Order: sequence, then C-alpha cells, then structure tokens
Amino acid sequence: MGNARQQAIFRRLRPLDRVALLTIATLGSAIVLLLGSPLACGRNCSWLSRPRVRDFTWDEGRIGRQDRAFILTFDRPMDRESVEDGLKIVPPLPGKFSWSGRRMAYTLAAAAPYGTTFELTLDGARARASDGMGNAVQMYRSSFRTRDRAFAYIGVQGEEQGRLVLYNLTRQEKTILTPLELVVTDFKPYPEGDRILFAATSRRDWRQGLFLDVQLYDVTTGANLPDATAAADKLSSGKTELVLDHRTHRILQFDLGPDGETVVVRRANRKDPADFGLWVLSDKQLRPLNNPQGGDFTIAPDGQTLAMAQGEGIALLPLDPDGQTLDFLPAYGLVLDFAPDGTAAAMVNFNTDAPELKYVRSLHLVTNQGTQQKLLETDGTIRSCQFAPTVEDLYCLLTRLETDETQNLVEIPYLLAIDLATAERVPLLGWPGPQPNIHFDLAPDGLGLLFDQIETVAQPLSPDAPRADSGEAIAGSRLWLLLPSTVSDTDAPEFEELPLLGYRPQWLP
Repeated sequence: MGNARQQAIFRRLRPLDRVALLTIATLGSAIVLLLGSPLACGRNCSWLSRPRVRDFTWDEGRIGRQDRAFILTFDRPMDRESVEDGLKIVPPLPGKFSWSGRRMAYTLAAAAPYGTTFELTLDGARARASDGMGNAVQMYRSSFRTRDRAFAYIGVQGEEQGRLVLYNLTRQEKTILTPLELVVTDFKPYPEGDRILFAATSRRDWRQGLFLDVQLYDVTTGANLPDATAAADKLSSGKTELVLDHRTHRILQFDLGPDGETVVVRRANRKDPADFGLWVLSDKQLRPLNNPQGGDFTIAPDGQTLAMAQGEGIALLPLDPDGQTLDFLPAYGLVLDFAPDGTAAAMVNFNTDAPELKYVRSLHLVTNQGTQQKLLETDGTIRSCQFAPTVEDLYCLLTRLETDETQNLVEIPYLLAIDLATAERVPLLGWPGPQPNIHFDLAPDGLGLLFDQIETVAQPLSPDAPRADSGEAIAGSRLWLLLPSTVSDTDAPEFEELPLLGYRPQWLP
C-alpha cells in the first residue's frame, strides 16, 4: 500500500523533480559509504585497519661502511616502547633508537660485518593508545645484506705478474682486472668499490726500466652492483679507461677524494722537471693548485681540504686554486691517516726542535677541536697507521732498532693496536727480522687486517718483475689475513696465510 502510494506520488512529479530526487538519493548513499570507510576518515578512524610500516630504508638492499643508520616510517604515530621491544635483527647489530614523529631511526654502534645477510622482524608494535584501540602491526619482515668481503692486490707471478687482481673472500673467487700490457704500480679503490683508480706503465716501457713513466687509469671491479649476480659481476669487471696521460707531465703522486669525484695529482713538466706542483682533476677538468710546493699529501675526509708536508710542518690547504692556507701545524712532519668521520688525524712528530730527541719519533692524535695527545715514542720508524671504523682504536705498523749478528743496527717491524681513550697498546704481530716493504690494510668493518710479506732480489728473475718500495725486484710475496684483537680483547689475534701471491693488498670499501 505504502509503496503504491509512493510510486503514484513519484509519477505526479515533473521530470526535473524526478531527476533531482534520484541525484540526491544517489549522492546521499555515496556520502554514507564514504564516511564509513578508512579512506574518508583518515587518522580519525585508524581503528578500522592495523598500523603498518610504510618504508624501510634498507629493505632488500646492500649496505657498506658508510651506512650507519636505517629508518622505519609508519603510517601513524606509534607506541615507541612497543616498537623498540618488538624490533629484532639477526645476526644482532647493537645500536640505539631515536624518533621524529612517525619515523624511527636506528643507528649502529659499529659498522655492520661484511659478507653477511641480516633478517629484520617487527612483532607486537602498537599504535599510540590515543589513536584508537592501539591495534598491533602485523608481523613485518625484511632483509638486507652487507657488501662482500673483497680486496685487490698486485700479482707477482705467472699471468698475474704486475696486474691488478680482485679476490672476493666471501665467494672465494679471483678475477684479473687489468690488461696484460700494463704494469700496475699503485692503486686506490673508489668509495663504492665498483671501480679502482690505478697508476701503471706499459709493459714495454717497464722492460726498458721506465718504472716511473706511469699514467692514471680506472678499471671496473664488478663488485657491489645493485642486484648483481656472480655472472653479471664477472661480465662487468675489467673495463679499463685512461684517466690522465703523461704526454706533457710526469705523474709523481696521486690521491683519490672520499667522494670518488676528485683526484689530486703531483706532476712534473717533462721538459723542465723543476717545474712541478699539484693539480686537481674533477669532472674531467684538470686545473693547477696555486700553492707552495711541498712533500707527501693526502685528501681529508671532507673532500675539500688537502694535508701536505711543507718545510717543517703540515699545511692544510683548500682544494681551490685561489684559496689560502687554512692552517699550519709546525710540530708535525707527516699525516698517516684521518679518522673516517674527520674528527682526528694520526700525525708524526720528528722532534727536529729537540736535540735530546734527535733520533726519536713520536705518534700523536690531533683532533679537530685542537687537542693533541702523544700516543707513543720510538727510536725506529712509524711506517703507517689506520683508524678503526669506530675511531676507538688505531692500528699501526712500526719498527724498533736492534743490533744484528754483525753489530749493525736493523729495523724490526711490528703491528700493534692503540686504545685512543687510554693510549693502552696491544701487540698484534712481530717479525723476526727486517722487512722493509710491508703494507697492511684494515677492513672497512674493522674485522680483518691484510698484510704482505715480500721477498726481493738484487737481480730480477724476469724483466716483468714488479718493484718494491726499496726499488729491488720482487721475486715473490705472500698475503696474510689477520683477525685483530682490539685492546679490550683477551684472546690472541688469529692469522692465516692466503693462497694468493701478491703485494699491496687493499680492501674494497
């Protein structure tokens, strides 16, 4: 009865009125539906859905030593304690939490170990109670991994002689990177580890004794590529390109900036060897640095400053052709290493202003706050030092003077770790006799230390034989891996000989 009456009334309405009524009914139904949906009510009806993770910055990614913090972003404000309690990483990565609104950051206490896959889970995390019923996040899972443990070295025998070789310790794979016609003398990996900058001379010039007639090249390693497979890595390695030739100037020294975009080179004019100085190569443009001449140099971690020995001190110079000296440290004659974060440097004082310490060298920690701390003194040589990634320890190769069986003084090398907070020293390794050509390199995660053991001869066994720092021909060289103890460790360090023959080993970053 009611429906018939409504239909009769509807039929008596004008067509325009009928259309208006239908439109109003349709829009009213749509509004009711929208008001009851999460899309319409947004934050005010969060009880209709579970909270969720919107973004995880390391999701299925590959990280390196420069990656020290990840961020989880949620779709609403969370109960922070429940998130921190529910977050698990396997294997564990110690760190600390910080928050900014819906974003949670987790900063690692130390660099993540290389060659490892990590599983991250979040269970039991709840939204803030003020946002409704505080539903828990559905179990969130993700994974990420660190770069492979890999290093490069210069080969000394067979087809590897004088060539740059990459060894992937994680996969136990070896790849010769540089072509046969080049003899490599020095190299520096780029920050991403995907390329290596190296100095080399042609094998023909090498055989004629032109050991210093080098040019700069770079070569791809095939390492650390996104979503790379082992096959893709091999296909993408070994591509060599000329970076800087020696047609007008001889290349004497080079360093690669931390950004991988800047190279500083000391060059000498081939027609006038007295005309030499520093040049900056950036964006394929070469420009001279207008600064006083000096000795050894290194680029600081900020990528904008150069530390160079000048006279009886260290000058800090800007990488700007028209820039003036930023600072001068007259007490020091050599910069061994900068801390990765740029907060400190390890420097050597030769004590030239103290006659009573004429034959004593001292190692100092110099910070960017102006503090200077003496770490040790030696009557031998402080050859090299490297900061641990945490900047808590410093690893150093030094020598001490001893008298041999012929009553001559000889330098005996040894490795030690120094706690920078207490200056406490822990011996890691010693050699029984002189070793003038040792090189060592600390892994980017601080969990491994490579060093070589070079055998030299006065007369080369082959015209292609590489040369040591002393200028002697290298007959052979073994590579060793040391798992170092820090000052806080009680166990003795472990080391093993690697099945590789080469020298100047350097880890990929």
